Amino acid sequence: MSTLPDGAYPVMLTPFTDDGVVDVDGLDRFTDWLIDRGAAGLFPVALSGEMFELSEPERLDVARRVVQRAAGRVPVLASVVEFGDAEAVAAATARLAETGVDVVVLIASVLLAESDPESALWDKIDAALAAAPEVSFGVYECPLPYHRILSTAAVSQLASTGRFTFFKETSHDIATMAERVAASDGTPLKVFNAGIESLVESLEVGVSGLSGWIVNVYPEHVQWIVENGATARARELQTALDHVERSMGPTYPASAKELVEQRAGLGWGLGGRWQPRDVDAAAMSQLLAGADAIAAGGR
Repeated sequence: MSTLPDGAYPVMLTPFTDDGVVDVDGLDRFTDWLIDRGAAGLFPVALSGEMFELSEPERLDVARRVVQRAAGRVPVLASVVEFGDAEAVAAATARLAETGVDVVVLIASVLLAESDPESALWDKIDAALAAAPEVSFGVYECPLPYHRILSTAAVSQLASTGRFTFFKETSHDIATMAERVAASDGTPLKVFNAGIESLVESLEVGVSGLSGWIVNVYPEHVQWIVENGATARARELQTALDHVERSMGPTYPASAKELVEQRAGLGWGLGGRWQPRDVDAAAMSQLLAGADAIAAGGR
C-alpha cells in the first residue's frame, strides 16, 4: 500500500441545490479549489459532508464525483457508513471501493455499537479487508453517533496489517497521539489530528497532518503549518485558525459553507440536511478579515 502525503485533508462539505439534492457542479468547483489551494488529499463522505444524512447511493455518487474531478491530483478518501453485520460491512466496502477512492475509511462508532467490546471490531475489519483487496484503508474516530476512542493496542493491530494508511484520531490529547504514532511506526499507517488547536504540538510528536473543519476554509494555511512545523509563525497562524473554527462551530456546517463562498466564490448555497442554521454573513466576513490579516502578516 502506498503511504499518503503529509498535510491538510479537508473533511469536505457537501453542497446542495435549492431543491435539496447534491449540487454536483458545486462539488466539482469545491474539489478544484481545495486542490488548487494546496490540500494534500480530500476526504468527502465524512461527518462534515453530512454522511449520515445522505443515502448510500448519494454517498457513492459524491465519492465517485470527487475521484473523477480530482483525477489523480491528490488521494481521495471516503467513509463506509454501514451499521450491519460483517457481511453487510464487506458488501458496503466493496461498493465504495468500486468508486475508485484511494482509501476506504471505516468508522469506529459505526462498526461498533456503544455497548460492544473492542474485540467485536475484528470480524468486521477482516471482512472489509477481504472485500476490497486492492485499496488502502483508514479509520475514523467519528464523534457521532457516539464517541469511540480505540485503544493503543487496537491501533497497533490495525497498523500491523499493512493495509491501513490513514487514521483520523479524535482524542485531542497529545500524549495519546504520541502513543498512536509510536504504535504505527514502521507501517504505512499515518496519524492525522482532528483539531487545529493542537496541530503544531501534534506535529512535534509525529502526527502527519490535519483532517478537520478548518481545512475546508483555509487548506493552504493548514498545509503551510504542516510543512513548516513548530515555528513562532506557525503557532500564530494556528491560533488565528482556531479562532475561526471555534467561531463557526455553533452554526456549522452552514457557517463553513458561507466562509468558503466568501473566499472562493463557488456560487453555492448554504443549505444542508444536518444542523441547518442561519448564518450571519457579515460576522463571517469580519472573521475572515481578521484571519486574513494575520495570515498576510509574515507567512
